[in-house]
Amino acid sequence: MPLAVLLLIAVFDVGRAVYGASAVGNASRMGGRTAVVNQTGIDIRQRAADQATALGITAAVVACNASNVPTTTNGTCIQFKTADLTADCTLLSVGCVAVVTTKWTFTPITPLLGQFIGNVALTSTTEIPIEAVCNTAYPACPKP
Repeated sequence: MPLAVLLLIAVFDVGRAVYGASAVGNASRMGGRTAVVNQTGIDIRQRAADQATALGITAAVVACNASNVPTTTNGTCIQFKTADLTADCTLLSVGCVAVVTTKWTFTPITPLLGQFIGNVALTSTTEIPIEAVCNTAYPACPKP
């Protein structure tokens, strides 16, 4: 019986991880879709957070490393790069590329699974060109 319960919880854990990976991807994608027409950081982070509410990802500003990945356990980072992705886009214009990265750290609840794999950082990055420049807050800029 204890082995059956452990296996059931392990299946539940795997389901949580799959859901987390999907939600992180959706959050990054929706943040990128917003950045196409609205370059306001809070609007982009809020749109991403709205797609991952069950994961606890918030719209708060987080520290990001040079690769645009949050250094915290979860969050969303935003960069605007030139079309070739080699430098920061200093003046936002059509053709700059919005790079939105979302991260969530999966912590297994199954004791054995937790010992073998530990915490796993799930990240997703969306790179999408800007189609319209608007860097004032919603509702002045659209939010898809």
